[in-house]
Amino acid sequence: MHDARTPELRHRYVNALLTALTLDEVSDAFMSVGSRLISSDVHGLYQFGADGQRVVSALISDRQHFVDDYEQYGRADDPVLDFAVREKRPIDSSRAVAAEIWASSGAHAAIAVDGYLHSLEAPLLVAGSVFGTVNFARSPKRSPFSDEDLVTARFATEQLALAMERALRFELTGHRTSMLEYALDRIAQPVIVTDLESRVLFRNRAARDLPSPTTSRSAHLLNESIAEAMDSFRTLGKRVHTSSARFGDAGEQVITRSFRLSERHDAAVTLVFNAGTERPSTLPAWNVLTRREQEIVELVARGLSTEQIAESAFITENTVKQHLKRIFAKVDVHNRAELVQKVWAHGEARHDG
Repeated sequence: MHDARTPELRHRYVNALLTALTLDEVSDAFMSVGSRLISSDVHGLYQFGADGQRVVSALISDRQHFVDDYEQYGRADDPVLDFAVREKRPIDSSRAVAAEIWASSGAHAAIAVDGYLHSLEAPLLVAGSVFGTVNFARSPKRSPFSDEDLVTARFATEQLALAMERALRFELTGHRTSMLEYALDRIAQPVIVTDLESRVLFRNRAARDLPSPTTSRSAHLLNESIAEAMDSFRTLGKRVHTSSARFGDAGEQVITRSFRLSERHDAAVTLVFNAGTERPSTLPAWNVLTRREQEIVELVARGLSTEQIAESAFITENTVKQHLKRIFAKVDVHNRAELVQKVWAHGEARHDG
């Protein structure tokens, strides 16, 4: 048995593929390590286009004119390649067709230019489709490829195809991530992604432009709001958390709304709404609201909690909650944050007008 087929080399090959992230790295792992699993005089790796025929890349261990000759008149008449792609398994020239058919083929003529006679080709099946092939050739002085070579070729291509599929997913994920980050950076509203321990995973440009928590009270309170939301996700099993607060000498109003992502991500996204620093001179004149409901809306807009509203209005907390349910229904909002946004938006519209 050739020492290239030892378990140690297979182990090195698999490890090289596992550490490869991109298609180029996967291809290099095969060309430098995997190709040694089968003794040959020349070896190559082809990647096909979406049509399954056009070659988009080729790595050959021999001179470039070998590739040129094969592409010019060998590939179109290669019974070994036809068999490998059709049957989706490794095959060599001594088994694919009769000896006289192989000898008269364009592929045989192409490899014979450089003194090769025996050919072995194996398909790379990625997601069920032929993504490319690996190729080996030997000179007439050497024996044809054996059954053991075919078994080894199957092992090599199966491992290579798995690594290519991982690399394709990795590259696609990287492309989608870059596209998503670019899109989020175009949004004027701060967007912050954290894990459930409040560690920041991503900030869009608007969030990166926020003041530092060490120099800004508003940024410090923002971090506290996110931490509160993450705690509610971890301990209470909540999926959405909204908070609002007014702070600073200018009375800056900030609303945060956090959404927990799926369980497998253990992360959340927080949207930050800045209601501005000017307090609306009057509340919107929603005729559908009673005077008491208008009073509740004003207290909510000031950032008061349910308990604080109850104390200020001399009513019970349950009564506050019932008022809020009716207010939400009347003005078509779903929570306090949306209500505050509507109040402040109305105030800004009146100021602009």
